[in-house]
Amino acid sequence: MISKEEGKKRFQGVCVPIATIYKSDLSLDLDGLASNVQWMIDRGARQGNTIFLIAGSGGDFTVLNVEERKQVIKTVADVNGGRVPTMAGVQSTDIRDTIELCQFSENIGIEIAQISGAYYYDPKPEDVIAWHEEVARHTDIGFSAYSHWYSGSKYDVPVDLIERLLEIPNTNAVKWSSPNMKNYIEGMRRFVGKAAVVNNNAPLVVYSQILGAHAWVSHIPNFFPEFCWMVHALMEEKRFQKAQKVYADFMGRYAKLRAAVQRSTAGEGIFVKPGMEAAGLVAGPSRLPSRDTVVTSEVRDGFKKLLAETEALASVPD
Repeated sequence: MISKEEGKKRFQGVCVPIATIYKSDLSLDLDGLASNVQWMIDRGARQGNTIFLIAGSGGDFTVLNVEERKQVIKTVADVNGGRVPTMAGVQSTDIRDTIELCQFSENIGIEIAQISGAYYYDPKPEDVIAWHEEVARHTDIGFSAYSHWYSGSKYDVPVDLIERLLEIPNTNAVKWSSPNMKNYIEGMRRFVGKAAVVNNNAPLVVYSQILGAHAWVSHIPNFFPEFCWMVHALMEEKRFQKAQKVYADFMGRYAKLRAAVQRSTAGEGIFVKPGMEAAGLVAGPSRLPSRDTVVTSEVRDGFKKLLAETEALASVPD
């Protein structure tokens, strides 16, 4: 099991929810997935600037069965070969699936499982603790405690509950987010130093680094990793003002394209794939409930224009 200290050293940089790729018949396109992961590695993904999140919500885990999730996790692990730190999404409403996915991921060398309590029902703190403790009885893989208040049960996980999860030996990372600024800051204050902390509040990427986090979530490396690596390097150099300018300039344009898709259909992979297409990568169709018909030619053209204009990012003044 990776220790908390090892986790803090290894799990730094942008945490990429890798998009799962499908063929035209909506079966898994594992070759396409492998090609896209290799593309990120070839462009410079490494320990220190990147974390791979496999079969998370950005990878459409909700529309994959357990066997498909295993195939996706193994495909990325095989291509990666341990070069980039890895997390695997193991959330489920059936704890047997979570245990099975944890055991599988541990056996093939995945370092951390992104785990949460059951998310269909309104969760109670003792339910969440019991869930994590039971899973820990069956696996030695590391856990990333996860507050996903924006999905599932809309549960804004209390700071005290995360601290109790950190007492479970497996828990060596926290993927932290909260709609409540006071809760968010208090969590950062308490968790940084105890475990690897991955910021999952997109508007607060630079602020989270100031607070001591060295990892953050973004879908953008699926099609433009250099942007995130640039922002991360600036933050590591403590050039926070320029980092914020670079980040805000790109994100303002990207957010409009993303919103054009999000307001019409559900899912995460679907708003990443037009960018992947623009970058010349294998993107493929989406599985329902994500409806590809909402991705208009205007959205696709917008992503092409966005990527064509990115050279200006490096010239943003201090």
